[in-house]
Amino acid sequence: MYKPRQKTDLYQATKVTLIGALLDLVLGILKIATGLITNSFALVSDGVHSLSDLFTDGFVLVISRISQAEPDRDHPYGHRRFETLGTIALGIVLFSVACIIAYDSIRRLSQDEVLPVPGWTGLLIAALSIISKEWIYRYTKKVADMTNSSMLLANAWHSRTDSFSSIAVFIGIFGAILGYPVMDLLAAVFVALMIGKIAWGLVSSSLRELVDTALPEEQLQAITSHVNKLEGIEDIHDLRTRLHGGQTFVDLHVQVDSRISVSEGHYLADHISGSLKKAFPEISDIVVHIDPELDTDHSHNSALPMRADVEKTLLSRWQHVLQKDQVQRLELHYLDEKIEVEIYINISILNKELINKLNSLSEDIVWLEKLTFYGIV
Repeated sequence: MYKPRQKTDLYQATKVTLIGALLDLVLGILKIATGLITNSFALVSDGVHSLSDLFTDGFVLVISRISQAEPDRDHPYGHRRFETLGTIALGIVLFSVACIIAYDSIRRLSQDEVLPVPGWTGLLIAALSIISKEWIYRYTKKVADMTNSSMLLANAWHSRTDSFSSIAVFIGIFGAILGYPVMDLLAAVFVALMIGKIAWGLVSSSLRELVDTALPEEQLQAITSHVNKLEGIEDIHDLRTRLHGGQTFVDLHVQVDSRISVSEGHYLADHISGSLKKAFPEISDIVVHIDPELDTDHSHNSALPMRADVEKTLLSRWQHVLQKDQVQRLELHYLDEKIEVEIYINISILNKELINKLNSLSEDIVWLEKLTFYGIV
């Protein structure tokens, strides 16, 4: 059965940005031409603003392509942080636009300028701009939510600020026609404040991401509660989270039964990772540390010997009562800054007398917690 090709995030981002760029080009030309014909200074300025948006649209296209690139040797976690930087850049552009609009409007308010009265055609173009920019805002925001792209969201809000700007132009033209040109300037100041607020929100959230700010407390509690309900988990601690270009990275320690095998511990880690990704789709990368005991202070005793030294020490002490080839297997448990050793010996030679001798020969080893003997066939 034929299945249509699934559109990628990059395809969706490129499509909506190109549509927005075409809209900016058409509106920019219409506003400037109409503004010149109808003597509307505000409409001409808004047209220049629309044409300047072509630069940010191109910027979004370039950064979107970079941020969607696959991980490589230099960027093993991917390139999504480029999107975060792009969001900051767009936020700065928006904030600059807000400052320019506010400065120009306040300057004109403080002067007694005689402004020409625009024609009614300017109102129609301003209304067309409001409707079309609100539509592209909603379309871009939908794609941004679908692809979890902070930069597309920033560009969406950029489109909405253009809509607000056109509202100010509409009010200004209408007010000028009614004989109140000051309405144009007051509306422009209001729009500038709104644009500045949006820009500050975009920049501040992206900066928090760049410095690896954790998820909100309620999300951390939800993750903790989910993991604690999983079978085989005794405790969870040292939960760390951070954002990475719209993706969430999680690092956590879980305490399990100290006697489980390495393979069971590995399976538990995979089970935790899969369960979290299913419950929280925004999580893209999870690192699970399996701990046999509570280790929140991370005070590991590096003085404890490794396996080769443990075997050498024990077998050298036992050499007169137990040969190396009679020991089938040693299992080591590093717990409470000591080592517990399980020894598997051929059942034909294992007896109480041998166990007592081996314990006696080992009782002064400072790192040894206890010996446990098992007979195997």
